[in-house]
Amino acid sequence: MNAGRPANTPEVLWSKVDVREPDECWPWKGHLTKSGYGRTWINDVAYYAHRVIYNLAKPGEIELRAPANKKAHGFLMHTCDNRICCNPAHLRVADIKTNNEDCVRKGRRILPRGEDHHRSVFTNDEIRQVLEMRQLGHSARQIAMNLNKKRATIESLLRRTRLREGN
Repeated sequence: MNAGRPANTPEVLWSKVDVREPDECWPWKGHLTKSGYGRTWINDVAYYAHRVIYNLAKPGEIELRAPANKKAHGFLMHTCDNRICCNPAHLRVADIKTNNEDCVRKGRRILPRGEDHHRSVFTNDEIRQVLEMRQLGHSARQIAMNLNKKRATIESLLRRTRLREGN
């Protein structure tokens, strides 16, 4: 008698997908994670269902596991924005940066800025003060002394602000 889960053959895996018209979403009918993604197990290892189905439809294009290196290519992006969709036509191979930018552009992820960010060391008023003082020609050292902050923290804020503005 075998302990553990039964083998997930390609046939069993496909039976957990509600395959519809080619342009429609194909919902996963199996287990869902708390974050709403389909999940399945192969040889007692958990995988995202959309990655498994994509790999069955297009063998060898991606690994079953998402890349450990967050800068690597090989993440799957849902172009339909439906987390349970397994339609390979709705999945695009991308890197995590492209996927995150897509989320922000479509309004699915609002990134907190300024004092709303959980790691912020500045209030919004302090950020405005730093930027105004810099425009007036004050050095990072002078700004830091004025606001009782570390110079490196001021420099980091100024660097991030320049990057966001594209300067």
